[in-house]
Amino acid sequence: MDINFEKLFLLENLTNHIPLGLIFISSEKKIGFINKKAESFLHSKSKSVENIDIFSFFPQLNELINNSFSKKNNQKDALVISLDGNKYNLDICPINDGDIFVGWLLILKDLKEIISTVNKYSNQEAAYTFDDIIGESPQLKKVLRDAELISKSPSTVLITGESGCGKELLAQSIHNASNVSNGPFIALNCGAIPKTLIESELFGYEEASFTGSKKGGKPGKFELADGGTIFLDEICEMPIEMQVTLLRVIQEGVITRIGGKTQIPINVRIIAATNKNLKEEIKKGTFREDLYYRLNVMPLHLPPLKDRLGDVPILINYFLNIKSQKLHKGIPNINQKLYKKMISYCWPGNIRELENCVENIVNLNGSTSYEINFDECHCLKTDNLGNPINPNSLDLPESYNENSIKPLIILEKEAIEKALCTFDGNITKASTALGISRNALYNKIKRYGINKYNY
Repeated sequence: MDINFEKLFLLENLTNHIPLGLIFISSEKKIGFINKKAESFLHSKSKSVENIDIFSFFPQLNELINNSFSKKNNQKDALVISLDGNKYNLDICPINDGDIFVGWLLILKDLKEIISTVNKYSNQEAAYTFDDIIGESPQLKKVLRDAELISKSPSTVLITGESGCGKELLAQSIHNASNVSNGPFIALNCGAIPKTLIESELFGYEEASFTGSKKGGKPGKFELADGGTIFLDEICEMPIEMQVTLLRVIQEGVITRIGGKTQIPINVRIIAATNKNLKEEIKKGTFREDLYYRLNVMPLHLPPLKDRLGDVPILINYFLNIKSQKLHKGIPNINQKLYKKMISYCWPGNIRELENCVENIVNLNGSTSYEINFDECHCLKTDNLGNPINPNSLDLPESYNENSIKPLIILEKEAIEKALCTFDGNITKASTALGISRNALYNKIKRYGINKYNY
């Protein structure tokens, strides 16, 4: 076998096993060779496209190749192109044989594959569903019903609520119930990104667009979220000048990288969240009114934990199980004194604070070093059964001993029986006082074998 033929045969086999589309273009701008991956992208065999003008496949390269490249230019360029409805990252590399320019090598990478790889290794995926949102209160159930109803819609969603209420958890649940659940879920905390970097984080940049930019450029969060959902947390912290650009993206459905000229079409569902009153921010001049109305198409408000204290016992049990597994420890018993404080506290840090408190308890085998400060609970005057809260009454007498500890299940049963007794067996009033739905109360009555007709 001729040695040159052997080399060509080996080279062809090597290029056909590369998971990138490779297209060689002659100096006359004619296709010379394409590998197997490029054949699948172009839906054409290599032999059938030989000597065909490259612009018949990629008309968008006309200006770039004719104007941006000269025969003495060795600089690689990159852009995103669309072909038959699919998007590709395209690198254009000039090829020289010594001092003689011979053509270009086009390297095609499927943008979906790039995004999938980036998301896989950066943990950018939605892990939670509506089943992971714990609670039985009517306020929470209404939010979840509304969220499930709008999950299939492409409309923008604005989630409001205090810090620690689970806004990202709700956003992930909406994504996983949506028509783009197989697409990426990209989250960005607008308050955690320096103002000088937020534009490049959102929209990406081209190579050499600024000092310190990466070779080949970098896609932004919107490109990474194409075909899926982008979650913009703390949207109120976005700089006012950046809000103008975001508004344009929502209206036109295209983005432009920093330093780039090509408009990149995107198909992204936007979910934004804030712990501030955006109408007040509009009055202060820190948030654009037109952007607010673009985002507030489907508003959802997550209630704070102080408005659904009936969910606290459920959440305590849930986190006890989760944290015990995480820490490889047994589920500890919680004494009455501590438990009574926990279910009477307003939890200003919401679910996040309660979760941290339970983790502290599991670490310390049922005791805690966590401070539950009732001086912070000016908002809470009564417990979930309407009884006045006196922090001093939560301290146990000196005669208290550990034998009086009761399991959480018994305490929950006693709370239900007390509510039924207080409201003469009225399920509606009892469930409202307990902060859970009627159905949830019926289920618990059945589970504990309580006869509601005794009240």
